[in-house]
Amino acid sequence: MKHAKPGKLSPKMKKTALIALITLAVLAAAALTLHFVNDRQVEFIGLPAERVTVECGSDYAPPEVTAELRGNIFDREGTPLEVELEGEADTAKVGEYELTWSVSYFLGSQSRSCVVEVVDTTPPVITLTPEEREYVLPGTDYDDPGYSAVDTVDGDLTAAVVRVIEDKIATYTVTDSSGNVATATREIPFDDPVPPEITLKGEKSITFTVGEATFEEPGYTATDNLDGDITDKVEVKGSVDNNNPGYYTIRYTVKDSYGNETTVRRSITIRDKNGKVPGDEDSPEVDGTGKVIYLTFDDGPSAYTEKLLDVLKKYNVKATFFVVKTGRVDLIAREAAEGHTVAIHSLTHDYGKIYTSEEAYFADIDAMNEIIKEQTGSYSTLLRFPGGSSNTVSARYSKGIMTRLAKAVEERGYKYFDWNVSSGDAGGTTSTEQVYKNVVNGCAGRKYSVVLQHDIKGFSVNAVEKIIVWGLEHGYTFLPLTQDSPGAHHKLNN
Repeated sequence: MKHAKPGKLSPKMKKTALIALITLAVLAAAALTLHFVNDRQVEFIGLPAERVTVECGSDYAPPEVTAELRGNIFDREGTPLEVELEGEADTAKVGEYELTWSVSYFLGSQSRSCVVEVVDTTPPVITLTPEEREYVLPGTDYDDPGYSAVDTVDGDLTAAVVRVIEDKIATYTVTDSSGNVATATREIPFDDPVPPEITLKGEKSITFTVGEATFEEPGYTATDNLDGDITDKVEVKGSVDNNNPGYYTIRYTVKDSYGNETTVRRSITIRDKNGKVPGDEDSPEVDGTGKVIYLTFDDGPSAYTEKLLDVLKKYNVKATFFVVKTGRVDLIAREAAEGHTVAIHSLTHDYGKIYTSEEAYFADIDAMNEIIKEQTGSYSTLLRFPGGSSNTVSARYSKGIMTRLAKAVEERGYKYFDWNVSSGDAGGTTSTEQVYKNVVNGCAGRKYSVVLQHDIKGFSVNAVEKIIVWGLEHGYTFLPLTQDSPGAHHKLNN
């Protein structure tokens, strides 16, 4: 048997060693290749956050994501990769949706994910139909004008609306399926503008002769549309002295729980045994002598009224003052004390206020009558409409109001007066002489003359003495207006 020399490899051993060496080289190369391949990274560009929240119903589109493969030796510049998107977010439905962006490459793949949460944080919308009524009577079921509720997710939620009424506020509330709450409110015009009604038993105007009869209250009732029978709330002011001839007024006032007030009046005339009332002895309505002048003055008292009163006192002539609230209301007391008739014209003389409604008119004259009561001790039942009953300016504020008021004042116990002789001092002239001519020419030939002047016009007051002198020289009697005097009513134009 032959043995190899020491230090030398046999051919077989050399072959085996070479194969081993080659194998090791191949394995090393493969390992090195795998190292560099596995060392490459994918860079995703434009990825959203891991969790995204979007509002239900909104337009949401996933971002455009790109990817590049990068490594230490290979793909140093970045190799673009094709990105695939899996999943979809349904923004019409509340929930969570997963979106995944993936790439694949030689010997590898990578992916990134995002959770899209679709939420509903938008409350429903409540729409109220406007309330067009001026008032709704309290204590009645509220006839709601209407409402609707719509939600972006749930759709029509009108049927789910809950309405609660507290005092004058109606609150509408609705909740959607996500718990979002919507609220709307409206103020209900709960009000009762309807005044109560007072019905007088017996006659509104009573006349009798002293000693032949006496006045005994015939009675009254009061009812309200909401309060019902409120007769026990009626306040009665005024008294009648059955033994003294004169004019008396009983005033009945009642107020409902909403502050609406109604006043009616009863007029009582007591004549003496000769059929006359003191102060009316020379009245043509009593003795038929005729030729009477009623001097009347509107819009005072004023700075000129004292001078006018001095002239009237000088000739012992009585006149009528249709007064308003001025800075000299103290002169109303003197007018009454000196035997003149104090009558109502207006508190404000503001057409835009007093002619908007019957209630507004009576509120105005009632307030003026309170001033007259304070100054004279009694209320007046005589009045003159601002602008006269024939005025047309009132039509701007309420059609037909003068026709209604002419009837209403008489139903409440008043008597209204226009005029049949105008002095022209309300715009026709500023001349004292012309005022005098207008008055005397207007009175000439008349059985009775109701003269219109204004004691706020100095030039008109200056004509009064000359008018009186003319009247006395021509056989006229000057008297103050009373309930029995002619009204000289104009034609109603509204």
